[in-house]
Parts: sequence; structure tokens; C-alpha cells
Amino acid sequence: MEKITHVDNFLEPNIKVTVDVLSGEFQDRYDSRIEIVNKDFLYITVPTKNAIPAPLTPGTKIEVSFITDKGRFSFNSEVVERIKENILMLKITKPSFLTRKELRRYFRVETYLKIIICKINYNANDNIPEMLKECDYGIIKDISGGGVKLVTELPLKVENIVELDFNNTINNIKEIFGKVVRVINLNNKYEAGIEFISIRENDRDKIIQYVFKRQIELKKMQK
Repeated sequence: MEKITHVDNFLEPNIKVTVDVLSGEFQDRYDSRIEIVNKDFLYITVPTKNAIPAPLTPGTKIEVSFITDKGRFSFNSEVVERIKENILMLKITKPSFLTRKELRRYFRVETYLKIIICKINYNANDNIPEMLKECDYGIIKDISGGGVKLVTELPLKVENIVELDFNNTINNIKEIFGKVVRVINLNNKYEAGIEFISIRENDRDKIIQYVFKRQIELKKMQK
């Protein structure tokens, strides 16, 4: 953990954040976004869960966290005022410091998601490479913002390029390309570690949000 006092180097508009409500009747985890950063306050979109806004009142204690390529950050804050302009926003206290945890790798959680995996092959046809897809179903066993571990009957080898279709399991994510980095043969099935090599950032955000929510589900199941 690292304590960062020059917060303006890391807080900026349009960063997607997770808001954990720590007090009041709406204690839960929500999605939001930083809209405005000024000298004394931050303005964020009204936190929502499953598109339903949380009507947080002034004085509500919150913890805000977000991820960038510089690490995972969090800070404590408090709702000051509800603002209604073009969009509904919350005015919250600006932190005096951030806590940063380095992202040596994306956090990974266990799961069970049925997806479609296609191995990409190329066939030279009149000296013009033709892309061929060999597809099958797979089961994701764990997932992070950087890749997945899955089991499939589709024969895979290290360095194979694959396309993943999440088949409506996480917000209809499609066309993520990955590279197989390790494979174990399991009696006509293949357990493969796949690293994402081409992914839209908004799709990665969806996966990271899924990982956060899945982590909470697993903790509740362990109680």
C-alpha cells in the first residue's frame, strides 16, 4: 500500500469509479463516474446499481475506488450535496490523500461461465491469407481484467490465437482476442490460460466490475 498526497495527479473527469456506501440505509456497492474535479470537491454521477440510482443524502459516508494503469486507488469521502444540472450528481469531499495498491496483475476470481471460444487459423489461398475459425464451447474457471483460465474440448496449444464470445454472460461482450500462454491436457479436454491481447477498454471495465461483484458474492457464500 502507498499513501499519495498529490491527488490531483490521479483524479480527473470521466474515470469510472466504484462507490461503497458505508452509512445509512443504502449500504451496498455502486457504479459511478467522476464528472468534475475542483480545488475542494469532487462531483460524481449519482451511484447506480443495475441502473437504479441510490438516493444518498448529505452526510453519507462512502469509500470510492478506481483502477487505472497506474494502480488501484481508493479514498474515503462524504456526500455534501445532491446536484441537479444536465445530469444528477453528488458533490463529495475531495480527499487529502489516496491509497494506492500496485496492479502487478489484475485481481482474479473463480467463476463458472459458459462461453464460445474460436481458435484462429490461417490458410494461404492464392497467396492471400484466409482466416478460418474452429469453434467450440468452453467453461471459464477464473477471470481477471487481463485474461481467463478455461476448460474446453477445442484442441489448443501454447501461442494459439483465440477469439472469445462471452455469449451474453457479461453484458454481451464479444470479440475479445487472446493468446494461449499455457495448456494442460485433461482427458480429451484442455485447460488453458489465455491472456487478452485485443480488448476494448469498455469491455475490460465490464469484466473488472464483474470481478468486483463476484468477489463480494464469494465472500457472502463463505459466511
